[in-house]
Amino acid sequence: MRRASINLNWRQHAALALAVALLAGCSTRPAGTSNTSGGLATGPGVTDQVIRLGVLSDRTGAFAGPGKSIEQGRMLYWEQKNKEGGVCHRRVEFTVKDHGYDTQNAVTAYSQVKNDVLALDELLGSPMIAALLPSLSRDQMLAFAASWSSNLLSNPYVLITGATYDIEMINGVSWLADNRGLARGDKIGHIFLEGDFGENALAGSRAAAKNLGLSLLEHKVKPTDADLTGQITALRSAGAKFVLLSITPAQTASAVSVAEATGYDATFLGSTPTFSPALLSGPARPALEKRLLVATSIAPFSATEPGPTRVRAAFATTYAGQQQSSYVMYGYAQGEIMARILETACANGDLTRAGVLKAFQSLSDVRTDGLVAPLNYSKAGQIPARETYLVRPDAAAAGGTTSVAPLFAAPLATNYHPGG
Repeated sequence: MRRASINLNWRQHAALALAVALLAGCSTRPAGTSNTSGGLATGPGVTDQVIRLGVLSDRTGAFAGPGKSIEQGRMLYWEQKNKEGGVCHRRVEFTVKDHGYDTQNAVTAYSQVKNDVLALDELLGSPMIAALLPSLSRDQMLAFAASWSSNLLSNPYVLITGATYDIEMINGVSWLADNRGLARGDKIGHIFLEGDFGENALAGSRAAAKNLGLSLLEHKVKPTDADLTGQITALRSAGAKFVLLSITPAQTASAVSVAEATGYDATFLGSTPTFSPALLSGPARPALEKRLLVATSIAPFSATEPGPTRVRAAFATTYAGQQQSSYVMYGYAQGEIMARILETACANGDLTRAGVLKAFQSLSDVRTDGLVAPLNYSKAGQIPARETYLVRPDAAAAGGTTSVAPLFAAPLATNYHPGG
């Protein structure tokens, strides 16, 4: 009996040793973690020389213009930052994929980069982000969303740079009531894209209409709808004096041009993505300059604050003669914010995905010298900014827009809670 007992214990120890060896050889760590070296825990995309970030953007689809300008702003920031030594004694580099504003392309591109990057420095497009939300959570992948939907904020791995679409509409409609004669009982139209972008903006216009006693006329469109004559004709017939737009830039040109051509004397108010300065080189320019306002938390390219002034000078040196856009300011601001996140994670000794998330959630007062509205990321699930600018198209201004109102937050925007 004694011999059998000794033999059994030996087998148990051997089995345990084998199990430990097998576990050590398998990838059983939580997503985004890696070995600790030199006191610094590192994750995917991090070597002794490089921090690699992913970019899933639009270079060939409906939002190719903004996508290019965001990239220019990003590169202006990181080329200078890398010359100064980068972050945590490492260069920051990018793996870039063009999804062409196609959801399946974005899902495929994500699968190609997810194991080789620490985080996503850009994920453009509400439909693409919505499709990838489960993957971001599973892979613990922090992602800078080139989208402003408050619906994304329930996912802790999504970072929004500015006020959300619903806040934009609340501030914009409130401004129209205070400054352009929009009154209780008036009819106001909203043409919006199907999907998260348009429907989140619609949530804001619904909240504003309820608060101000307005009658809201809703018209949903698809990204492929090129001619908005039907929607504009219907709103004119209904007597709407103001029209909200949460659509593509090309659709904005169509809507405003139809109004001008048919004598429909309406004021249009757009969400951030509705306008591109490239429109001002086309036939819609006079109508856009006359009729369109845009609510946005991104400073116009022509802004005089220290941040925009610095970025404008760098752009003139690096991209002389190319299209100027406020999205350059946005891309540069994202660079500043990502650098702060990575520097905080490095100071904490944790450049894993979990460490990056912790660093992001510790930021309570993020300011970018006027590039975007002040941001607070320390309250999980909350809208990070409540202030927006109001701008208008202006072909004579650098970047194609000029300021109508500085950063402001309407009382309703300050107290608004999505879904409330």
